[in-house]
Amino acid sequence: MLHPLRSWQTAYLSIFSRAVYQDVGRRWQGSGLGYLFLLLCVTTIPLTFQVARLIDEVKETYVRHVVEKLPALRIEHGILKADVVQPFVITLPGQEAPFLVIDTRQSPASEAEFEAPVVLQADRMIVDNQGEVRSYPFATIEAFELDKAQLYAWVDKVIAIVKPVAYLPLLAGEFIYRALQAVIYAVGGMVFAAWLKVRLPYGVLLRLSCVALTPGILLGTLFAWLGISFGLLGMLLFLITQGYLFFAIQSLAQDQEGTPPDDILEV
Repeated sequence: MLHPLRSWQTAYLSIFSRAVYQDVGRRWQGSGLGYLFLLLCVTTIPLTFQVARLIDEVKETYVRHVVEKLPALRIEHGILKADVVQPFVITLPGQEAPFLVIDTRQSPASEAEFEAPVVLQADRMIVDNQGEVRSYPFATIEAFELDKAQLYAWVDKVIAIVKPVAYLPLLAGEFIYRALQAVIYAVGGMVFAAWLKVRLPYGVLLRLSCVALTPGILLGTLFAWLGISFGLLGMLLFLITQGYLFFAIQSLAQDQEGTPPDDILEV
């Protein structure tokens, strides 16, 4: 794996320097995925801030709406009690289907309960997560009270943990996605190599692909941070990456300094 400082220099120089691609092809060892991982460690940070802002928006739009409507709840000896007319239904803003239903009556469940993803009954909470239904009994709870202040405090604690921790799955997802791109683009790089009449091993093409992804990743990160999005953005970034991959292979083909190493043979 490259030193972080050298990786940063490579990321900057990859935008315009033929020399950096020649260095990648001739002197780097390994697959280049270590460099790609270090790059994504940095570019995932703005994405994490965006996700954090989205979480805050969800909290203000939906969570606050639900908490404000939720009555005080208490559980005594495994039985839920709520001083509201039941069934008590809470819907999310802009939606007609119920989101949460409170019905502690002994009568059969109302039709609304079957549609709501969260149902609070006298002895249990039922959660329907896209068809996966789970039941959480209250039998082990002797005494418990929940009001708005407590619920807000709990939500704030959960969000405070989720926002920074979101960096890890985001980084993992980004790396898997970009690594697959690099593997596929390296295969396509064989076409560019044949066109330019230079024979390159797959390992070299993979390293070049990892670095050629850099300008597109940086541009995509900038656009996302600025909130710029349009229908052909994905195609634009794809073409930019292919252009840089061609530029990288062309740089090796045109490099006439010194003796080519054994794994790069011009034909």
